[in-house]
Amino acid sequence: MKTLTITTEFSSSLKNAGVRTQCLIVKDLIFEIFTRLPPKSLVRFRSLSKSLYSIICSHDFIHMHTSRSSQKLLIRHQTHKDCGQNDFCTLHSGDQLPLCPGRGYIGTTQVKFPYNRDSKIIGSCNGILLLTDDKNRITLWNPSIRHTLTLPHYPRRCSLTGFGFDPITNNYKIVSICHPYSYVYAMKTRTWCPILSCPTPVFFGMSNACFVNGALHWVVKEFNKSEQTDLSCIMTFDLSTNLFGMIALPEPSWETARLTTIQGSLAVLSTRDGETWTWVRRDASWSVAFKTKIGQDLGGINRVLKLKANGDMLFSTWCTEFHSKVSIEKTHFQVYTHETGAQSKLVDFDGTFGIVGMEMCVQSIQLLGMRTSCEEKQPSFLEGKKTGEIMDVVIR
Repeated sequence: MKTLTITTEFSSSLKNAGVRTQCLIVKDLIFEIFTRLPPKSLVRFRSLSKSLYSIICSHDFIHMHTSRSSQKLLIRHQTHKDCGQNDFCTLHSGDQLPLCPGRGYIGTTQVKFPYNRDSKIIGSCNGILLLTDDKNRITLWNPSIRHTLTLPHYPRRCSLTGFGFDPITNNYKIVSICHPYSYVYAMKTRTWCPILSCPTPVFFGMSNACFVNGALHWVVKEFNKSEQTDLSCIMTFDLSTNLFGMIALPEPSWETARLTTIQGSLAVLSTRDGETWTWVRRDASWSVAFKTKIGQDLGGINRVLKLKANGDMLFSTWCTEFHSKVSIEKTHFQVYTHETGAQSKLVDFDGTFGIVGMEMCVQSIQLLGMRTSCEEKQPSFLEGKKTGEIMDVVIR
């Protein structure tokens, strides 16, 4: 049997929790069990003792638990009309997707979405979702433990925002690009700091950020003043060095506005003549992973997610429908089996709630024990500023 090294601190914490050392279950097996428990159980077990509380909330334990946790598909549900009911989410494994009407959501738990229907999910990392709303709030939310953490308010309207994990400093960071200024929020220091490097001078963001290999990626359109033309490319930001960079698209002339990850690598969706190509970047070069023909009733593909359980692809497609001579853009969510070409549609929760979004989400206890940012000190360049006040910051 594989033996893990058990620290003295963990051993003493087990004694303090009333677990006898003479127990038939060896210590390494106990450690294995704790790091493989679901988040809901770990949240409850914190009350067993102060020492177990500190262990479960420690960075090392949370990191190991996250690395061993299963990945789920988070589906966001919203009422078809704004009738005052809050959105909610459901979590599904790759082999238990809601494909059957009437039975697709049996046994699932509804997780209340923390904000109103205008809030957006714009990033995901290690089970934490990055949310923004119409009040310019930036919030981190872990749906597995129902914990939210709202960042200190930053009054500038940002064109691009991203969220990821810096493996060098073991620090979560949020990046806000408010041209010509950019800022990064570090969870360890709990402050917004200016980014000294500058992104491309004139750009227009085309996609949400995609976090891959320690860097954030956005599809942007860069304006060439000399030629008076737009050029699409990928803008990057390294969370360890705080430096911006650029990556050329595989087909710059094609319509490209979506990024995703496939087997841990950056991927882009490029569309031309009703066909979407998914390109994957490995070893600094692009290659075509697969091609998807868009049906005549569909306008395009918004997102592609790859399910690790069985390798199937999950597509978010959009189309324009006409009702009483009024055009309405509608989104469909389909599972595509690449080997057989079979397609299945995710079913709505019921006649009142429809699917409006999806994210791959690890079930983790990240954010556990962290304070809410309303208790945190505002950064110096935000002090004295009222909510919503526009502010100019000069970086010298």
